[in-house]
Amino acid sequence: MSAKPRSQGKRGRIITEYKNKTAHSNITSPPILAVSPGSAEYHSPYGPLSPTTPGPNGGHAMFHYSQEFFYDLIPEYMSAVYPVEPIITESELQTYIQFMDRDPEVRSFLYSFAACTLNLTRYGDSRTEDVVRSIETLVNYSMDTFRPMFVHAKGSVMRAMQSMFLHNCLMTKQASDAAFYYMRDSISIIQLMRIDNKDSTASLSPIERARRQRLYWLAFIQERFVAILDYRQAILSPMDGLPEDDSSIPLSVHEGFNQIIKLFRLLDADFLQNWLGSQNPGTVASSWIEEKSRELEGNEQDSDGYGLAMLTTMQRADLAITREWLRTLVWRLAMSQALLSSRSQRECLSLLFPVRLSKNLRQQVAGMSRADIEVHGSNVQKLFEITDTIADVLIHVPAPSLEETGSRVDDFLFILDFVLLFPTLDQTRRGILLEKLERLQTMFPEVVSTTSSPNMPGGFDIQSPSTDPWYYATQSKMPEETGFGGMAPLPQMEQPWMGSGTNQQAAWNHISRRLSTVTLPQPI
Repeated sequence: MSAKPRSQGKRGRIITEYKNKTAHSNITSPPILAVSPGSAEYHSPYGPLSPTTPGPNGGHAMFHYSQEFFYDLIPEYMSAVYPVEPIITESELQTYIQFMDRDPEVRSFLYSFAACTLNLTRYGDSRTEDVVRSIETLVNYSMDTFRPMFVHAKGSVMRAMQSMFLHNCLMTKQASDAAFYYMRDSISIIQLMRIDNKDSTASLSPIERARRQRLYWLAFIQERFVAILDYRQAILSPMDGLPEDDSSIPLSVHEGFNQIIKLFRLLDADFLQNWLGSQNPGTVASSWIEEKSRELEGNEQDSDGYGLAMLTTMQRADLAITREWLRTLVWRLAMSQALLSSRSQRECLSLLFPVRLSKNLRQQVAGMSRADIEVHGSNVQKLFEITDTIADVLIHVPAPSLEETGSRVDDFLFILDFVLLFPTLDQTRRGILLEKLERLQTMFPEVVSTTSSPNMPGGFDIQSPSTDPWYYATQSKMPEETGFGGMAPLPQMEQPWMGSGTNQQAAWNHISRRLSTVTLPQPI
């Protein structure tokens, strides 16, 4: 069988089909609030004001949300959004709100600000159907009133962030094409502002120059994430250095943002070329895999302990999950290139690396709240990728004992329970994880006696079905002892724990019962 590109597997097709089905959804507006008129003077960054734009449901969009509505969102924005997107300040928001009735462009921006703030701060039980509809309505208002770039128009930080806010909301809704459009729009504005040109920014104040540098890096991070998630090309190059020091922002925000930049800089041009390019074995050397793994380890070791100590639990959660996600990506590249071995002394080239990762991730996640993780919308997707990888290893790579199998299953189910309870996990990815869970459940049916089940010693059969994309990817690429497909079918493998006895049966049934107790909430 000829090798297939990783992005064209079953999971990729399922996600693509879901995107096509949900491309056109009906939006219902939430109750609307009366607006309060402003009074002070304000000069639009776009020049003369344009006429008020009709809203998506008729009438004029300017009459739908009051100033109080936007003011009330500022504290949540500053605590949850600003630390990871430290661009638009609190004082700017207050000024924008004060003059929103006189400037349609500012009002259009505020719709995106409100949508993004609600999107990142309403999680768990607070993410009700009304909230979801409100986010969708605000996104539609912002897009409907988005002023195009005219002949003599210039880019602005506000315009770039409006597109970035819209991108964030659309990513959560799995509207990847529209999200990509607005991310590229934001990047276009940033390039018009020539932020990466030192001569162009030399006349700016140190605070404004640092802010624009953070804006550039924010776009770089978002674009790299989308390049990996949706297999798209990236056009932004990294800047020469980290953002300059800025006394106007909290030190914890500055440090946390710099740490995330350092991680995403590891997704360099070579990484993206390897990820997006040909998946034929031999295109990526094991030495490159080992070097990239060392860079990830070095990034963790080189982090300033004092600097990390000042970070919030939300920031530390983002760093920890991002680092483990990157390690998973490197391992998956090694898997696709037939570089894995059960005998490798290098952890990054070991078949069992995701098993170790699951233990480490469980220890870290146990100390995090769901709020700390879900406030970063991208973390839910990163955890999905990690959990899906761990599931495939459990299915394809046997453990030397039932005790070890039980330990692996416990670690996996802890993370799976955590991920499935996120309401922002879309139904397609939720379904993918549940399919893997069902596979494991069929591998470990509960038995009354060792002779009553064909799946106990003598009849052990958990070979991959022909519909499994990982089975095809590995069977077609990996020689013996280099990956899942290189192993002999599990029914023919000798297992140290394939003996009979009451203890073995009890251990087996414990695994079976654990696999049947996963919480399956209904997504919104």
